[in-house]
Amino acid sequence: MKHIVYLSLLISQLSIGSAVAQNDTLVINQPRKVTVVTSDSLQHIIVNGKQGDDDFVYQNTIRLVDANYESKTSISRDHWELIPSVKLGKGKAEENGRRSQNQLSVHLGVGFTCPTHVDERLDFSTFKSWEIFATVVQWDHFFDRKSHNKLSIGLGIDWKNYRMTDDMLFTKGPDGDVTVAKFPLEYEPKFSRIKVFSLTATLRYEHDFGNGFAIGFGPVFNFNTYASIKTRYKFLGDKMTHVEKSIRQRPVTIDWMLNMRVAGFPFYVKYSNDDVLKDGGVKFRSLSFGLYL
Repeated sequence: MKHIVYLSLLISQLSIGSAVAQNDTLVINQPRKVTVVTSDSLQHIIVNGKQGDDDFVYQNTIRLVDANYESKTSISRDHWELIPSVKLGKGKAEENGRRSQNQLSVHLGVGFTCPTHVDERLDFSTFKSWEIFATVVQWDHFFDRKSHNKLSIGLGIDWKNYRMTDDMLFTKGPDGDVTVAKFPLEYEPKFSRIKVFSLTATLRYEHDFGNGFAIGFGPVFNFNTYASIKTRYKFLGDKMTHVEKSIRQRPVTIDWMLNMRVAGFPFYVKYSNDDVLKDGGVKFRSLSFGLYL
Protein backbone atom coordinates (compact mmCIF):
# COMPACT_ATOMS: atom_id res chain seq x y z
CA MET A 1 0.00 0.00 0.00
CA LYS A 2 2.90 2.36 0.84
CA HIS A 3 4.43 1.85 -2.60
CA ILE A 4 1.16 2.90 -4.22
CA VAL A 5 1.07 6.05 -2.07
CA TYR A 6 4.71 6.84 -2.93
CA LEU A 7 4.05 6.35 -6.66
CA SER A 8 1.02 8.63 -6.54
CA LEU A 9 2.99 11.30 -4.70
CA LEU A 10 5.89 11.07 -7.15
CA ILE A 11 3.60 11.47 -10.14
CA SER A 12 1.94 14.49 -8.55
CA GLN A 13 5.28 16.07 -7.57
CA LEU A 14 7.30 15.62 -10.78
CA SER A 15 6.16 16.05 -14.37
CA ILE A 16 8.22 16.78 -17.46
CA GLY A 17 7.27 19.95 -19.36
CA SER A 18 8.20 23.65 -19.19
CA ALA A 19 9.50 25.20 -15.97
CA VAL A 20 6.24 26.73 -14.63
CA ALA A 21 4.84 26.56 -11.11
CA GLN A 22 1.04 26.41 -10.90
CA ASN A 23 -0.63 25.92 -7.50
CA ASP A 24 0.99 22.76 -6.03
CA THR A 25 2.30 21.39 -9.33
CA LEU A 26 5.90 22.02 -10.43
CA VAL A 27 6.72 21.18 -14.03
CA ILE A 28 10.44 20.86 -14.88
CA ASN A 29 11.56 20.72 -18.50
CA GLN A 30 14.53 18.50 -19.44
CA PRO A 31 16.06 17.70 -16.03
CA ARG A 32 19.70 16.60 -16.19
CA LYS A 33 19.43 14.12 -13.32
CA VAL A 34 16.56 12.84 -11.14
CA THR A 35 17.29 10.97 -7.88
CA VAL A 36 14.60 9.29 -5.77
CA VAL A 37 15.61 7.88 -2.35
CA THR A 38 12.91 5.75 -0.65
CA SER A 39 12.76 4.11 2.78
CA ASP A 40 9.88 2.70 4.84
CA SER A 41 8.66 6.12 5.98
CA LEU A 42 10.62 8.60 3.88
CA GLN A 43 10.96 9.55 0.24
CA HIS A 44 13.47 12.20 -0.99
CA ILE A 45 13.33 13.54 -4.57
CA ILE A 46 16.24 15.54 -6.04
CA VAL A 47 16.12 17.10 -9.52
CA ASN A 48 19.39 18.57 -10.89
CA GLY A 49 19.25 20.89 -13.87
CA LYS A 50 16.50 22.07 -16.16
CA GLN A 51 16.25 23.59 -19.62
CA GLY A 52 18.68 26.53 -19.84
CA ASP A 53 19.96 26.17 -16.25
CA ASP A 54 22.27 23.29 -15.34
CA ASP A 55 22.71 24.71 -11.81
CA PHE A 56 19.02 24.46 -10.92
CA VAL A 57 18.31 22.17 -7.92
CA TYR A 58 14.85 21.05 -6.75
CA GLN A 59 14.45 18.96 -3.58
CA ASN A 60 11.31 17.50 -2.03
CA THR A 61 11.11 15.33 1.08
CA ILE A 62 7.94 13.32 1.80
CA ARG A 63 7.59 11.76 5.26
CA LEU A 64 4.77 9.24 5.72
CA VAL A 65 3.04 9.52 9.10
CA ASP A 66 0.29 6.90 9.53
CA ALA A 67 -2.12 7.55 6.66
CA ASN A 68 -0.90 11.14 6.14
CA TYR A 69 2.33 12.63 4.84
CA GLU A 70 4.46 15.71 5.48
CA SER A 71 6.19 17.43 2.56
CA LYS A 72 9.21 19.80 2.58
CA THR A 73 10.39 21.48 -0.64
CA SER A 74 13.39 23.63 -1.58
CA ILE A 75 14.47 25.19 -4.88
CA SER A 76 17.96 26.62 -5.16
CA ARG A 77 20.46 27.80 -7.78
CA ASP A 78 24.23 27.94 -7.54
CA HIS A 79 24.93 31.07 -9.61
CA TRP A 80 24.31 34.77 -9.12
CA GLU A 81 21.18 36.16 -10.75
CA LEU A 82 20.79 39.61 -9.19
CA ILE A 83 19.71 41.28 -12.44
CA PRO A 84 16.78 39.65 -14.27
CA SER A 85 16.53 38.94 -17.99
CA VAL A 86 13.50 39.13 -20.27
CA LYS A 87 12.86 36.47 -22.90
CA LEU A 88 11.76 37.59 -26.35
CA GLY A 89 9.32 35.24 -28.08
CA LYS A 90 9.08 31.49 -27.72
CA GLY A 91 11.78 30.54 -30.20
CA LYS A 92 11.45 28.67 -33.49
CA ALA A 93 11.99 25.00 -34.06
CA GLU A 94 14.66 24.40 -36.68
CA GLU A 95 15.17 21.43 -38.98
CA ASN A 96 17.93 19.98 -36.78
CA GLY A 97 15.69 20.05 -33.72
CA ARG A 98 17.44 22.98 -32.06
CA ARG A 99 15.55 25.93 -30.64
CA SER A 100 16.71 29.52 -31.11
CA GLN A 101 15.96 31.84 -28.23
CA ASN A 102 16.38 35.57 -27.71
CA GLN A 103 16.25 37.67 -24.58
CA LEU A 104 17.07 41.14 -23.26
CA SER A 105 19.26 41.59 -20.20
CA VAL A 106 20.97 44.31 -18.13
CA HIS A 107 24.48 44.02 -16.66
CA LEU A 108 26.63 45.95 -14.18
CA GLY A 109 30.39 45.92 -13.68
CA VAL A 110 32.40 47.34 -10.77
CA GLY A 111 36.18 47.04 -10.57
CA PHE A 112 39.63 48.61 -10.45
CA THR A 113 41.92 50.04 -13.13
CA CYS A 114 45.57 49.01 -13.38
CA PRO A 115 47.17 50.88 -16.34
CA THR A 116 49.90 49.26 -18.44
CA HIS A 117 52.64 50.63 -20.78
CA VAL A 118 52.89 53.48 -18.28
CA ASP A 119 55.00 56.60 -18.71
CA GLU A 120 57.93 56.22 -16.28
CA ARG A 121 56.91 59.44 -14.51
CA LEU A 122 53.54 57.98 -13.46
CA ASP A 123 52.77 55.90 -10.38
CA PHE A 124 49.10 54.90 -10.34
CA SER A 125 47.31 53.61 -7.22
CA THR A 126 45.44 50.54 -8.47
CA PHE A 127 43.03 49.99 -5.60
CA LYS A 128 42.20 53.69 -5.47
CA SER A 129 41.48 53.80 -9.20
CA TRP A 130 38.13 52.35 -10.25
CA GLU A 131 35.84 51.50 -13.13
CA ILE A 132 32.04 51.41 -13.12
CA PHE A 133 30.12 50.38 -16.22
CA ALA A 134 26.59 49.32 -17.11
CA THR A 135 25.21 47.55 -20.14
CA VAL A 136 21.87 49.35 -20.25
CA VAL A 137 20.37 46.96 -22.80
CA GLN A 138 21.85 43.69 -24.11
CA TRP A 139 20.36 41.38 -26.73
CA ASP A 140 21.31 37.72 -26.19
CA HIS A 141 20.83 35.07 -28.86
CA PHE A 142 21.16 31.42 -27.79
CA PHE A 143 22.26 28.96 -30.46
CA ASP A 144 21.26 25.72 -28.74
CA ARG A 145 18.28 24.36 -26.86
CA LYS A 146 20.10 24.15 -23.51
CA SER A 147 21.36 27.77 -23.75
CA HIS A 148 25.04 26.81 -23.56
CA ASN A 149 26.16 29.11 -26.42
CA LYS A 150 25.11 32.70 -26.94
CA LEU A 151 26.03 35.83 -28.86
CA SER A 152 25.46 39.16 -27.09
CA ILE A 153 25.20 42.71 -28.44
CA GLY A 154 24.87 45.52 -25.92
CA LEU A 155 24.83 49.30 -25.45
CA GLY A 156 25.95 51.01 -22.27
CA ILE A 157 28.04 53.57 -20.40
CA ASP A 158 31.43 53.45 -18.67
CA TRP A 159 33.45 55.54 -16.19
CA LYS A 160 37.18 54.91 -15.76
CA ASN A 161 39.30 56.64 -13.17
CA TYR A 162 43.14 56.65 -13.12
CA ARG A 163 44.49 58.05 -9.84
CA MET A 164 47.92 59.01 -8.46
CA THR A 165 48.38 59.63 -4.73
CA ASP A 166 52.08 60.49 -4.52
CA ASP A 167 53.71 63.93 -4.94
CA MET A 168 52.99 64.07 -8.70
CA LEU A 169 49.98 65.70 -10.38
CA PHE A 170 48.43 65.76 -13.84
CA THR A 171 48.28 69.12 -15.57
CA LYS A 172 47.19 70.41 -18.97
CA GLY A 173 49.65 72.42 -21.06
CA PRO A 174 48.83 75.39 -23.31
CA ASP A 175 48.45 73.05 -26.32
CA GLY A 176 45.94 70.84 -24.44
CA ASP A 177 48.36 67.95 -23.96
CA VAL A 178 48.48 66.34 -20.52
CA THR A 179 51.77 66.14 -18.68
CA VAL A 180 52.85 65.61 -15.07
CA ALA A 181 54.55 67.88 -12.56
CA LYS A 182 55.46 67.84 -8.89
CA PHE A 183 53.21 69.40 -6.28
CA PRO A 184 54.70 72.63 -4.93
CA LEU A 185 56.39 72.13 -1.58
CA GLU A 186 53.79 74.24 0.23
CA TYR A 187 50.98 71.92 -0.96
CA GLU A 188 49.85 68.78 0.92
CA PRO A 189 48.91 66.29 -1.87
CA LYS A 190 45.72 64.20 -1.71
CA PHE A 191 45.40 62.85 -5.24
CA SER A 192 45.44 63.73 -8.92
CA ARG A 193 43.37 61.70 -11.34
CA ILE A 194 42.18 61.40 -14.95
CA LYS A 195 38.54 60.38 -15.50
CA VAL A 196 37.12 59.19 -18.82
CA PHE A 197 33.41 58.79 -19.59
CA SER A 198 32.36 56.61 -22.54
CA LEU A 199 29.35 55.39 -24.43
CA THR A 200 29.93 51.71 -25.18
CA ALA A 201 28.89 49.03 -27.66
CA THR A 202 29.73 45.39 -26.91
CA LEU A 203 29.91 42.24 -29.00
CA ARG A 204 30.66 39.02 -27.11
CA TYR A 205 30.39 35.24 -27.46
CA GLU A 206 29.84 33.19 -24.30
CA HIS A 207 29.81 29.46 -23.57
CA ASP A 208 28.25 27.98 -20.44
CA PHE A 209 29.93 24.70 -19.44
CA GLY A 210 27.42 24.06 -16.63
CA ASN A 211 28.12 23.44 -12.94
CA GLY A 212 28.61 27.17 -12.34
CA PHE A 213 31.38 27.65 -14.95
CA ALA A 214 31.07 29.90 -18.02
CA ILE A 215 33.42 32.02 -20.13
CA GLY A 216 32.85 34.83 -22.63
CA PHE A 217 35.08 37.03 -24.80
CA GLY A 218 34.69 39.95 -27.20
CA PRO A 219 35.38 43.63 -27.97
CA VAL A 220 33.93 46.66 -26.20
CA PHE A 221 33.91 49.78 -28.39
CA ASN A 222 34.35 52.93 -26.27
CA PHE A 223 33.18 56.27 -27.65
CA ASN A 224 34.99 58.55 -25.21
CA THR A 225 32.82 61.66 -25.01
CA TYR A 226 34.31 63.32 -21.93
CA ALA A 227 37.53 63.36 -19.91
CA SER A 228 38.91 65.57 -17.17
CA ILE A 229 41.68 66.04 -14.61
CA LYS A 230 40.86 66.56 -10.93
CA THR A 231 43.55 67.39 -8.37
CA ARG A 232 42.96 67.76 -4.63
CA TYR A 233 45.40 69.10 -2.08
CA LYS A 234 45.65 71.22 1.06
CA PHE A 235 47.17 74.69 1.09
CA LEU A 236 47.67 76.46 4.42
CA GLY A 237 45.19 74.02 5.98
CA ASP A 238 42.45 74.68 3.40
CA LYS A 239 41.12 71.93 1.09
CA MET A 240 41.60 72.85 -2.56
CA THR A 241 40.24 71.25 -5.76
CA HIS A 242 41.41 72.02 -9.29
CA VAL A 243 39.60 70.63 -12.37
CA GLU A 244 40.72 70.79 -16.03
CA LYS A 245 38.60 69.63 -19.00
CA SER A 246 39.20 69.03 -22.73
CA ILE A 247 42.34 66.99 -22.14
CA ARG A 248 42.57 65.40 -25.61
CA GLN A 249 41.44 61.86 -24.82
CA ARG A 250 41.29 59.41 -27.73
CA PRO A 251 37.75 59.63 -29.17
CA VAL A 252 37.44 55.86 -29.81
CA THR A 253 39.22 52.98 -28.07
CA ILE A 254 38.60 49.22 -27.94
CA ASP A 255 38.68 47.08 -24.80
CA TRP A 256 39.00 43.32 -25.15
CA MET A 257 36.81 41.87 -22.43
CA LEU A 258 37.02 38.41 -20.87
CA ASN A 259 34.20 37.53 -18.47
CA MET A 260 34.01 34.32 -16.45
CA ARG A 261 31.78 32.64 -13.91
CA VAL A 262 33.62 30.22 -11.64
CA ALA A 263 31.61 28.30 -9.00
CA GLY A 264 28.85 30.82 -9.66
CA PHE A 265 31.14 33.84 -8.98
CA PRO A 266 31.14 36.33 -11.92
CA PHE A 267 34.13 38.53 -12.76
CA TYR A 268 35.73 40.29 -15.73
CA VAL A 269 39.05 41.52 -17.12
CA LYS A 270 39.34 44.24 -19.81
CA TYR A 271 42.44 45.35 -21.69
CA SER A 272 42.98 47.97 -24.40
CA ASN A 273 45.80 48.18 -26.95
CA ASP A 274 45.09 51.92 -27.32
CA ASP A 275 46.61 54.76 -25.31
CA VAL A 276 44.02 56.60 -23.23
CA LEU A 277 45.25 60.04 -24.37
CA LYS A 278 46.22 61.27 -27.82
CA ASP A 279 49.82 61.60 -28.98
CA GLY A 280 51.61 64.38 -27.14
CA GLY A 281 50.15 63.56 -23.73
CA VAL A 282 51.39 61.17 -21.08
CA LYS A 283 51.30 57.52 -22.17
CA PHE A 284 49.36 54.66 -20.57
CA ARG A 285 46.87 52.00 -21.59
CA SER A 286 43.83 50.72 -19.75
CA LEU A 287 43.62 47.41 -17.87
CA SER A 288 40.71 46.81 -15.49
CA PHE A 289 39.24 43.90 -13.53
CA GLY A 290 36.43 43.31 -11.09
CA LEU A 291 32.91 41.99 -10.52
CA TYR A 292 30.52 41.52 -13.48
CA LEU A 293 26.83 40.94 -12.78
